[in-house]
Amino acid sequence: MIKRIKPTTRTQRIEGEIQRLVSQVLSGRPELLGLDGTWDVPLDVYETERNVVVEAEVPGIEAADLRISIDASQVEIRGLKREDRTGVRASYIRLERESGLFRRTLALPSAVATDKATAVLENGVLTIVMPKAQAGLSRDKVVPIGRTEDPQGESNG
Repeated sequence: MIKRIKPTTRTQRIEGEIQRLVSQVLSGRPELLGLDGTWDVPLDVYETERNVVVEAEVPGIEAADLRISIDASQVEIRGLKREDRTGVRASYIRLERESGLFRRTLALPSAVATDKATAVLENGVLTIVMPKAQAGLSRDKVVPIGRTEDPQGESNG
């Protein structure tokens, strides 16, 4: 009996080779490809004259389940969104809301003063304000997340 083998196209061979090379280069680092079971939170990053600001949507996540790390050139937001399933047995028709661990690391457009960075979690939006600094004058920092002040330090009540 002769087994027929479907010929591959040049594009398929190239795609396979790219996948093989990428997995070799990133072996042991599946998070760089988004293959580690984590998910990305949507965020906005903008720059003012004095600050670099990151706003991330993290609905349903408590401040205790978030961790922010900053160095002079990048910020990392890590967290855990707990599964919101009541004890009801149901057959889901659509299940789109993410849960589980997430991590988002991004390069900053300017060097920041890590010791003056602040973070506030309000209405499901995490706002991180990082004052700009001269390059080389920053240290790594884990930023505590506040609840009663806005990012500019004004009291909410």
